[in-house]
Amino acid sequence: MMNADHLADFVTDFEESGQVKRISAPVESELELAAITEYVIKSNQNDTAPALLFDNVIGHKIPVLTNLYGSLPRMLQILRTGSLDTIADRVTGLLQPDLPEGWLDSLQMIPQFSQLLNIKPRVVKTASCQQVVKLGRDVNLREFPLLKCWPDEEYSTITAAQIVTFDPDTNTRFVNTRPIQVISDQQLAIRWSQHDAGHQLLQKYQSRAQQMPVAVVLGGDPVCLYTAHAPLPTPTDPYAFSGFLRNRALELVKGRTIDLDVPAQAEIVMEGFIDTTTEPQEVSVVANPTGYYSAAEMVLPLHLSAVTHRANPIWPALIPAAPPAEEGIFSQANERIFLPLLKLMVPEIVDVHFPSAGVGRYLMFVSIQKSYPQQARRVVNALWSLERLLSLKMIVVVDQDVNVHDEQEIWYHVSTNVDPGRDLIDSEGPGDVYDHSSNVMGIGHKLGFDATRKSMAEGHSREWPAALKMTSDIEQRVRSRLDELGLS
Repeated sequence: MMNADHLADFVTDFEESGQVKRISAPVESELELAAITEYVIKSNQNDTAPALLFDNVIGHKIPVLTNLYGSLPRMLQILRTGSLDTIADRVTGLLQPDLPEGWLDSLQMIPQFSQLLNIKPRVVKTASCQQVVKLGRDVNLREFPLLKCWPDEEYSTITAAQIVTFDPDTNTRFVNTRPIQVISDQQLAIRWSQHDAGHQLLQKYQSRAQQMPVAVVLGGDPVCLYTAHAPLPTPTDPYAFSGFLRNRALELVKGRTIDLDVPAQAEIVMEGFIDTTTEPQEVSVVANPTGYYSAAEMVLPLHLSAVTHRANPIWPALIPAAPPAEEGIFSQANERIFLPLLKLMVPEIVDVHFPSAGVGRYLMFVSIQKSYPQQARRVVNALWSLERLLSLKMIVVVDQDVNVHDEQEIWYHVSTNVDPGRDLIDSEGPGDVYDHSSNVMGIGHKLGFDATRKSMAEGHSREWPAALKMTSDIEQRVRSRLDELGLS
């Protein structure tokens, strides 16, 4: 597994270890396949839900793979590690030699992170993703098992694709993920948000009246879809970070009709251009990872010029849903792997956690090493200022001795340590476009909770009481007598 490149290699390995359930009964691609996946995920908690390989999708020969990332053991194998903290230690090692002392110096160091990733992708001349090539009018998306996941969606949606383009000013590669709607046999609609770097790149092409080249990549090494989701610093190439996680360079190949390099071992690659001189067209609602639909939008379509794929491809899919959902594992990985970078920017942070109830984007628990009054407020505002945490609506800050991964412990400290008239931090500004609760799309209110212990300097006129805690010698004595007491 450590040297695997193809999605099929991972599927074979996971199937041999009982982590893939092959479904050979006929299944409809419209709603039924997504509903089956939802049932399996919701019925199997605590990392027991298998990946599902549907090899008899009605009307199609191409199998569909869902819930590949839906368990931590599979995610660890995809990331080539036995522990997320091991990767975090490697990230710390990247930064440690030049770790600055000051907060401003730390911020200035972030762009250097990408330069420290020396496992750069390498370009090859031939690739399995181009075993079958369809050009121009031969492109027909109906040959693929396109999924409709939820009833109100008018269009089929591609949910597990890496979107690849480049910055026309710097020529740097850009890779991310967004819902992609199939609006015709040869056209796609990418649902970039107004805060998304992809949307900002599109505006650059519009200002130049140029066509924007885009590749939509499905499959390949599963680590690539994770890095496309990852909150990497802006200059960092996700495919270089993929090589860092793999411990060897990712192989890329040049597209057949566009000047973009794509993963050579991908299952399917869709190439095309967005004509920025045309008028946008309205596309209907689409399901998003918050468990709700996003509203209809005006989108410039992506016109496909080529589709290439392996001779026997697999169609990967992520089913957008309320938690627990497959994408929740991405948040779990991100909070561990990128904690060193977060500490670099906000040094007093001890640990962070994105609880599943916050769908990986709205709620964050933070423990800090508090050394001066109002420090929790500074931390909250520092986190809100980070582009990758723009979607956060609520941040709870606790002292360093509180376990941020114990949600009951967190809310216990909120209920006992927070005076709502003093300890709530309110703000308004850019927010998540997926947030349907805000009055204006992309603009919303944010709330911070200072659940740390308070000093008189913070306006607490009374002495803060000590928490109840048994002495360690008594605790040890009790543990040693459990057998005698009949309590072991």
